[in-house]
Amino acid sequence: MNEELRIALENFLNTFRDSEPVTRYLNAKEMYMSDGRLVALINKYNVEAQLLRDEGAKEERDDALIGEITVRLKDLYDEIMRNENMIAVQNAEQEINMILDGINRGLMSVVRPEDAGGCSGNCSSCSSCH
Repeated sequence: MNEELRIALENFLNTFRDSEPVTRYLNAKEMYMSDGRLVALINKYNVEAQLLRDEGAKEERDDALIGEITVRLKDLYDEIMRNENMIAVQNAEQEINMILDGINRGLMSVVRPEDAGGCSGNCSSCSSCH
């Protein structure tokens, strides 16, 4: 990478690091990680999921046990997904992913301009003709 690009990247990274979406994400992630109840629920979910995999891999499966574990997993999942810290981190993560996708699309439009919304010559992929 040449010096001009390195400086531009460093400036971009500093701007991105200080942006509201990144701040929201980092704060949400911190709240998520410090929520003892949420972490315990996720750990319990992971244990139950492993029990389900183990039981499902057995030659002689206990279908009743599989059903019970499945119900417990669904209940745990629902409780986890209702947690305000889980909701906040997922929303913040989605916002960051949208930004990163836009950045990637912008970069790719430089090296592959034919994929940047211009005419590809294939009318089936076009929403309208210019």
